[in-house]
Amino acid sequence: MRREITERLALTYRSWARRRQLTDPADIARWAWEFVNSRRYCLMVTAAEDGPAARVLEPFAPRDGLIRLGTDPASRKVADIRRTGRCLLVYQDDRRRACVTLDCEATVQTEGHLPFKPAWRSFWAAGPDQTYVAITCRPVALEAWSATAVIAPEPFGRRSARLVRQDGRWEFEPTDRDGGRPA
Repeated sequence: MRREITERLALTYRSWARRRQLTDPADIARWAWEFVNSRRYCLMVTAAEDGPAARVLEPFAPRDGLIRLGTDPASRKVADIRRTGRCLLVYQDDRRRACVTLDCEATVQTEGHLPFKPAWRSFWAAGPDQTYVAITCRPVALEAWSATAVIAPEPFGRRSARLVRQDGRWEFEPTDRDGGRPA
């Protein structure tokens, strides 16, 4: 009986979701940025010399299409970014059953105005100094999936929507040779 109820609920959700599915790249990108802006923490993944390295960070709110983070210049993530110029930022919300992944070009800023959060005085008592840098992330591609906003491309819900930045706009990634979107 329980299995039958679950299956009925799943098919009801599918019917409801297919009618309100986000399919326009501009709408998906707008939703993704709102989602990113609503999250306090993200996971940053870099390509370390011995494989991927991930850590949870507290970024600043996105501004002008960029995401910035503060950290210690001696950190592993800074070394990875200086070597590769790339990182991946992952934002997730289990309650909303949604996630956004941003593939970014990244740079390390050591001078000029460095963003800083007052609570970070715990770690940098005098504020930003020579032991503090800012990482600037410029997303060049994004992947989004959401059960509640219904970002669930064909085959329905089994893939993320993948967008790439082209000429200042977010567009679907070009299709692969089989006519489908890469997984």
